[in-house]
Order: sequence, then structure tokens, then C-alpha cells
Amino acid sequence: MNPQQTEHDEDQRSLAEAITSFAQRRDHAATDPWPELVAMGLPGLLVPEALGGLGLDGGSMHAVMESLGRNRLTTPFVVSAVLCTRLLLELADEGQQARWLPALSSGEHVLAFAHGEPQGEHLPRHLSTHARREGDDWILSGRKTVVPHGGESTAWLVSARVGSNETALFWVDAAATGLRVERYPCIDGSTGADLWFDELRLPAAAWIGSTGMNVTTAIAAATDAATAGLCAESAGLQSTLFDMTLDYVKTRRQFGVALGSLQAIQHRLAEMLVAVEQSKSLSWLAARSLDDDATIRTRSVAAAKVRCAESGRFIGLQSIHLHGGMGMTDELPVGRCVKRLLAIAHSWGDARHHVGRLVDLMRATPTMTAPAPGSQSLSLAAVA
Repeated sequence: MNPQQTEHDEDQRSLAEAITSFAQRRDHAATDPWPELVAMGLPGLLVPEALGGLGLDGGSMHAVMESLGRNRLTTPFVVSAVLCTRLLLELADEGQQARWLPALSSGEHVLAFAHGEPQGEHLPRHLSTHARREGDDWILSGRKTVVPHGGESTAWLVSARVGSNETALFWVDAAATGLRVERYPCIDGSTGADLWFDELRLPAAAWIGSTGMNVTTAIAAATDAATAGLCAESAGLQSTLFDMTLDYVKTRRQFGVALGSLQAIQHRLAEMLVAVEQSKSLSWLAARSLDDDATIRTRSVAAAKVRCAESGRFIGLQSIHLHGGMGMTDELPVGRCVKRLLAIAHSWGDARHHVGRLVDLMRATPTMTAPAPGSQSLSLAAVA
């Protein structure tokens, strides 16, 4: 991405406008948006053109995710087209990429990342799910919980411990024998899943990567990419909530005057607008940082997630309050937007988790190098 780029370019705006055009003509209550996104080629957004994708970058991902949020479209895009795609690009060999990435781009497969375990850590350091070699096959045992969009997937990338401390990834198809899947609805309208592996036998080709690869580092980079995508979606949702609330207070009359004419209401709207703009700025910074070194990426993504989680809660509460009791109902889009913001705030690390990442980074690098002249990088103090 152009280091001086500070907003979406023409191609990125075209992607966002295509999603908006689709959203405006669909029935939100009856239509699954995923097939239309597949028809647009969006599942292959980050897949190289040679493998059937669009070969675009983090800025394009941000444009898509922000537009999905602004138009209230909850899809498995961020887990399949961002997180799992980046894992395959980083870890899979050429044969695996040629086999699986075109299937993702075409919509034949929808992938989810099964990493969380019952101990409840956002990114578990010690995996209880384990795999052992038996002849040419792998035997997988353990359990994965609360897999985001796991109930909508046709396959999963599953993390497991191999040997004493090595982390590995495996492709697990939904039809595998020895796999039990429990699907359930989530608060935001998506479908989560818990997975049980009871001596699940996998072929050698299901192992993604090779001995000696740093899978943990690849997982950290991919989950940061997904988190940056969620921050963009959060910013889009917050923008929509603000616009809906602004329109409402302009027309809702109380004691003979429009609510929006009251100075106290205007002050609250101003605070909401500031919060939205902060989320938009930091989510854009996070998307720009995905190909930078780990320190810059961690700093930018963690700061964006903290800001978006806090702003999302603030915008949601203010929107409900200003709409009154009907803001709590499912009949009004406000309630559904707030539920999605709540789900985003707790996906791949809540605000407390990412504050901890910033604290760890500050302890590891107590003095941050000043940005070069003209650089748009921010200091840790500025983004935290």
C-alpha cells in the first residue's frame, strides 16, 4: 500500500460502492448476503490472481469490511477471506495453495479458524488439542470452542500441539469421520460452533506447512489482520448508528420541538461523531500496518481494537438512549447493530486483552523510535 495514502483510492471506493448497491436492493430479513459476495469475487480478495483471486491488499480489505459494517451485512468474510486465507498464504505449500485457495475464491469452501479452547484464552498459549503421527496419517484429539462463523463453514483450519511444544495447523473437512460439530446461533446473527475430535484420522496432506515453520507467528499475523478487519466493520457500524440517530433526533419532537434542537442532545451527538471518527482513523491505520514489522502491526491493531471496542459501546448506548425504548427492539436496526458491535468487541481479544498487548509492547520497547519526517506512523502513546 502507498505509505502516503490516507483514504480509499478509486478502486477501493468502487468495491465499497458495489457492496452498498447490493445492500440497498436486498431484503435484510430474508436474503443471505454471502452468495452475492461470492458472485462479486470478494472471497478471493487477498488470493493472488494466479490462483483465481483478486490479489488486493489491506486497504481493499478495509474498504470491504467498512462497507459491510455500514450496510449491516454479517458474513464469514473476515474469517474465510482474511484470516484463513492469510494462514494458507503464509503456511501452505504450493500444492495446498493451488488446491484450496481457488476453492475459497470461488465460494466452494467457507473456512473458519478453530483455535480457541475451553480454558477461555483469546489466543491460547498452551494447546490441549493435540495430534500424533500414525503411519502416514495424523490422529487428532481434543476440543475447540466458540469458533467464529464455525457453523457456516464447510471446513476448518484447526490448531493443535504436535510433540512437546510445536504448534501445527490441519485442514479438517466437515465430512471427516470422528468429528462432532455443535452449531448454535450467536447474538449477532452468525452461527458459531464447538468442535470435538475423537481420534480423528487425517491424511498427511491435511497438515499445513512443514517442520520448523513458525506457526505461532503466522497465527498472530493472521489474527491481527482479522482484528483490523473487524475494526473497519465496527467503524462502519458506528457510522450507520450515528447517521440513524442523527436523522431520528431531527424528526422526533418532544415538548413541541425537535429533539435535535436541544443543546444537550447536540453535545451528545458531537461526542458520538468524535468517537466515530477516531474509530475510522485507527481502523485505517491498523489496516495499513498489516505488512509492517510485528511491533508496528501489534501497536496499531491493538490500539484500534481498544478504541473501536470503547467507541462501539459508547455509540451503541447513546443510540439506544436517544431512540428510546424502541431502540432495544429487533424491529429497529439499532438493536441489531449494537449486538454486532458487542460481538466484535469480544472477538479475537477484548479491550482488556489488547491493552495488555500494548503494555507488554511498552515494557519490551520502553523508548520508541521517533517517526521519520513525513511518516504517518504514530507513537505508542498517541495510539494508546
